Amino acid sequence: MDQTPNLYRCHRFPGEIISHAVWLYHTFSLSFRDVELLLAERGVIVSYESVRRWCLKFGGDFARRLRRRRPRPGDTWHLDEVLILSAKSPGCMATHVAMENRPGAVTRKRTGKRTGPAKCS
Repeated sequence: MDQTPNLYRCHRFPGEIISHAVWLYHTFSLSFRDVELLLAERGVIVSYESVRRWCLKFGGDFARRLRRRRPRPGDTWHLDEVLILSAKSPGCMATHVAMENRPGAVTRKRTGKRTGPAKCS
């Protein structure tokens, strides 16, 4: 039977605690002392120096996996507001492309009527 080597062998704490501490540090950008406090709230007494050593030893793999899961920029862009200049109307018209309505944003509904502030700079 082929077993994978235990990375956390010869450590005082179980692998679940070590991996949770390293995950907290890299996922939420916490300090070592913050991770120490969070573990202390769960009943695990560990020093920030141990968390620092674990992050140095096991953190590269966690950071690599987090970077790989991060969404990449794609070809689709979602515009929020667009400025359209026309020769027929010397004013400006802003259309709302995204689906969110912000207070004070100039929007143009399907009826063609303009809502919101009429200022154009």
